[in-house]
Amino acid sequence: MKDNILKELNLKENHERECKLATGGLPESIWETYSSFANTNGGTILLGVKEHRDSFTVEGLTEKQIIKYQKDFWSTLNDRNKVSKNILLNHHVRPVAVVDKKILRIDVPAADRHDKPVYIGTDPMKGTYKRDYEGDFLCTEEAVRAMFADQRDVSGDIEVIEEMELDVLNQDTIKGYRIIFKQLHSGHPWNALENDEFLMKLRAVAKNKKGSLSPTIAGLLFFGEAYHITEVFPNYFLDYREECDDKAVRWLFRTHSNEGDWSGNIYDFFCKVRTRMDDEVAVPFANRRDGYRVDRVDVHDALEEALANALAHANYYGRRGILVVKNGKELTISNPGTIRVTKEEFYAGGNSDPRNPNILKMFGFVNVGERAGSGVDKIMTAWKEQNWKKPEFEFSERSDRVTLKLEVGQVVYIPGAADIRNENRSQAESTGTDGISNLNKEQRVMHYLKSHESISTQETMELCEYKTRAGARRLLDKMIQNNILRKTGSGPGTKYIVNDNN
Repeated sequence: MKDNILKELNLKENHERECKLATGGLPESIWETYSSFANTNGGTILLGVKEHRDSFTVEGLTEKQIIKYQKDFWSTLNDRNKVSKNILLNHHVRPVAVVDKKILRIDVPAADRHDKPVYIGTDPMKGTYKRDYEGDFLCTEEAVRAMFADQRDVSGDIEVIEEMELDVLNQDTIKGYRIIFKQLHSGHPWNALENDEFLMKLRAVAKNKKGSLSPTIAGLLFFGEAYHITEVFPNYFLDYREECDDKAVRWLFRTHSNEGDWSGNIYDFFCKVRTRMDDEVAVPFANRRDGYRVDRVDVHDALEEALANALAHANYYGRRGILVVKNGKELTISNPGTIRVTKEEFYAGGNSDPRNPNILKMFGFVNVGERAGSGVDKIMTAWKEQNWKKPEFEFSERSDRVTLKLEVGQVVYIPGAADIRNENRSQAESTGTDGISNLNKEQRVMHYLKSHESISTQETMELCEYKTRAGARRLLDKMIQNNILRKTGSGPGTKYIVNDNN
């Protein structure tokens, strides 16, 4: 019976809906539902129907009731002292026939971000509602302020922080960013600019009212010191944890923006975390396509995309900050601030409407992040290609957060790629160097460095037959602690060389 009625109304089981008998007049609670549907994902209100767990009771409305309810509904909806905004058109409110009875159907679309918050009465802090699986709930003042902030068309992250000077920015972060930028854009005219001019081009800094330079919000978050970032964003916090199932162990590894021994800004956090997030991505030992070694696949890029998108879409005024948790092959990336488009637009891609577009642009200059809004599609496609469990997005309206849940595993064999192990064996047999297989892992690294200037984590992983880069990194860290090796470069350009200072 329930399925038949839903089919008759052209609604799906998971469609957001609210049924009200409305026997004694237009229910007062209808306005809370209107506000919550408008501020969330839209929905349908059915007057003259009572919904049970597995069925409907269709009482219906008389012709007189339908006419009166429509009149009362439009009258209240257009009264700015009672409802902040009317986002409905005539066809959204109409009588429909269900099992030989008439009911009143009200379809409430999701409001555009320019119209949010949609609230009851004259005080948005006391009349703004949202909806989740538990029902309608009153929004916090923090969530309401976030909706007002999202109304702006001009990017909020290019706002100049007038009271700050450029000494709040971390020079090492800027230097590291410029090194990567130059590697990727060798002939770019910005490479010849002084730091101040370069940062102005990025819109990381701009002239203040006094005519001197101050950081923008994007510049402070991307290049600033955490201590100064929290002066503007008191709830700012970036947290990465590696956990295990052993309850006695709190975490295996942790880094966060308040540690004090690194900048704490979002770019350095990205560089620190991305090299650890994909340790559990097991690429076939080593492979070569068209003569070039393949040690990165689409999954690696998608993981970086997911992290960069969380950092670019976050509401940094929101509570709890960015949280990335890895537990074996499971990874969750969570950020404050819900999406600014509908779920349908979000999954379709092409219209991401980032909360901090200038931050996304700065990631884009170092080949990370998607301005076109295809980041979600890239993640979904990469996981589908590997036949891994489909990524899950959770949108919590109550806590105003987006959480991405991922599981990684063994990468399937890459078409057109030849296994380097076979090449190495053939080469070893012809040159008589097969004896490396009898060396321990440290000896293999040192043997490699006799004929090479440096070695990377990926090369160590392949040479020592580790399944993931985590094992290779532990070996290299141990050799650094024993003063055998030293590290040069940063981020993806990190290399390990023989320590000549012994």
